[in-house]
Amino acid sequence: MSKVYGVAIVGGGFSGLVAAEKLSKALGGENVIVIERNDRVGKKILATGNGRCNLTNVDISEKRYHSVMGGEIGFENYGERSLIEYFNSLGVNVAEEDGRIYPSSFQAGSVVDALRLSLSSLGTVVKTGVYIQKITKDGKVFKLKYSGGEITSERVILSCGGKVGKQYGTDGTSYALAEHFGHFATDLFPSLVQIKTDREWIKGLKGLKIKAKIKLLSCGKEITSSTGDVLFTDYGVSGNAVFNVSAYVHGLKSPELSLEFLPWQSEDDVFKFLCAKTKLGYIGTEDIFTGVINKLLGRLIVKRCNAQKFTEREVASLTKELKDYRLKIEGTLGFDEAQVTHGGICLKDIDLSSMESKLENGLYLVGEYVDVDGDCGGFNLQWAYTSASIAAADIKRRSKNDQG
Repeated sequence: MSKVYGVAIVGGGFSGLVAAEKLSKALGGENVIVIERNDRVGKKILATGNGRCNLTNVDISEKRYHSVMGGEIGFENYGERSLIEYFNSLGVNVAEEDGRIYPSSFQAGSVVDALRLSLSSLGTVVKTGVYIQKITKDGKVFKLKYSGGEITSERVILSCGGKVGKQYGTDGTSYALAEHFGHFATDLFPSLVQIKTDREWIKGLKGLKIKAKIKLLSCGKEITSSTGDVLFTDYGVSGNAVFNVSAYVHGLKSPELSLEFLPWQSEDDVFKFLCAKTKLGYIGTEDIFTGVINKLLGRLIVKRCNAQKFTEREVASLTKELKDYRLKIEGTLGFDEAQVTHGGICLKDIDLSSMESKLENGLYLVGEYVDVDGDCGGFNLQWAYTSASIAAADIKRRSKNDQG
């Protein structure tokens, strides 16, 4: 007779490994199995934070998270402090950089190694190179079918990721596992992705990174905004401020970006400063922004305004352009370049206090697999940790009740 596991975890990414480690301590590693379609677990973790693994952020709150169809998520019990303490307990020290929390080694491999070593010491069963094709319920147990075999388990956690990073096996096909039980995936969009724009007013700026407030507009109306780094490229713009608005580009009519440079200064203050600067007799028109913003960007603004003289009207025009620099959007670089999926399995059919399915007892859904995505800056790994911890705590509690 084949072994019946206490928990089968489909997906050996961040949320899957955290859930497996916590449950192995509670149930015994021999009762927990991690099933990963890649040849090793944690491959996608290695790419997070540009290889440095941005674990969380000092500013964790619900406002930093997004959902296509909506749902009330919370971080009361498993917020950033819980995550830091958890990884400390695994021997991973942390460091803060501009509000972002990293392993102090600044190596994503440190996080993967810490989880892997703990799982090994606990005797957790890890099965790699296996793609689960279908999950069914047979009485009180789940049957997880793959080419060449079947795994039986009392409970299942789906931590399969979303639709981005197909090189890691997260290509969106895993949503079918939950859909078999009546769940459905929302519309899916690439998020934390570069935006393509018209190139006329970014020529010569490739490689320039600047702080700005960026607004996403549709027919001139603001859809969303973010403040942070904007990196100019040969195809458009990148950077965390761009990433944070990118999920909302799809389907917009006449989409544009409005870049507000010097967002910490009011338009009136900038106007007064520039007016005072024009009184310096040796300042030519093309150098009006020298010492104010990047020279190349400043000269593009002057060219765009066709400024010829230092009349008050022209200075007002230059100031307005500085605070509302418009770029027409041509699209994004899509799922192949995105960092996270906007959308996923709809939250309305998930009990968010336990992450258990409302449609099938014993089925749990966590991480990027569900319709939750965060801003750039450690928010998505925090959600992966939080949702995995909630599910693990519920399974631990119910397992004790089963035994009692």
